[in-house]
Amino acid sequence: MKNRLLTTLAVFAFALGFSLWTGCKEKDDCPPCGDAYKTIPQEMKDWALFDDGSWWVYRLADDTTVFDTVRVSPNSKRFFRSNGTCGDNNPHAISCSETITYGLQHSNKTYFANPFNSNLTVYDEINLYYPHGGGVFLSYKNGKAPSNAGVIFGMPIIIDEKYSFHCLSDTLEKFVFMNKEFINVFITKNCYNTPSTNDLPETMQEIYWSKNVGLIKIRLINAQKKTNSWELINYEVKQ
Repeated sequence: MKNRLLTTLAVFAFALGFSLWTGCKEKDDCPPCGDAYKTIPQEMKDWALFDDGSWWVYRLADDTTVFDTVRVSPNSKRFFRSNGTCGDNNPHAISCSETITYGLQHSNKTYFANPFNSNLTVYDEINLYYPHGGGVFLSYKNGKAPSNAGVIFGMPIIIDEKYSFHCLSDTLEKFVFMNKEFINVFITKNCYNTPSTNDLPETMQEIYWSKNVGLIKIRLINAQKKTNSWELINYEVKQ
């Protein structure tokens, strides 16, 4: 899978959101895939598919008085089929496969303000899909750092695997963080270690993600090389 996503980096024009995929409203609208149709495997869902009502509270490491609560955006979850001819075809996915996408809404209007409306906050986006070339991918866009959004994890799991901007640095069976023990954690780092330019938001430099929990730590860096790390202190997930 090495380097096969360099052209996929846009990996979903995240800013275009979910509205680009429409169609296939009736079963007979699309050519049948039969047994060839591939759904997202349960193992990948365990890593990154969370239901409405799930929430996570993060604390800013440099100022422990600052918090941000992230929730699964109500009714944001979408299931798309990709078979090459339907209107909801996902160009980054193989034919006859499933794509799952949903949003995560931030609460902190100071650190995660929507650039188009200061009364709103940005949201993160999660995408699960089968890429061309094999495997199944987890793509992530942090609303604060969209400039290097993209794939952060893939199955089969290969240490040092390169996904456009991001590389899978390590996987841990157990990880103790903030006095909590997490089981099955992957660590993804920015392959290029390049901060944003002055006209771009922050970039994601390091991501810690736990199976059945989600994001537990993220390190962001801006054009002035100032780092902000957000750390999980409480959560409730539904799967």
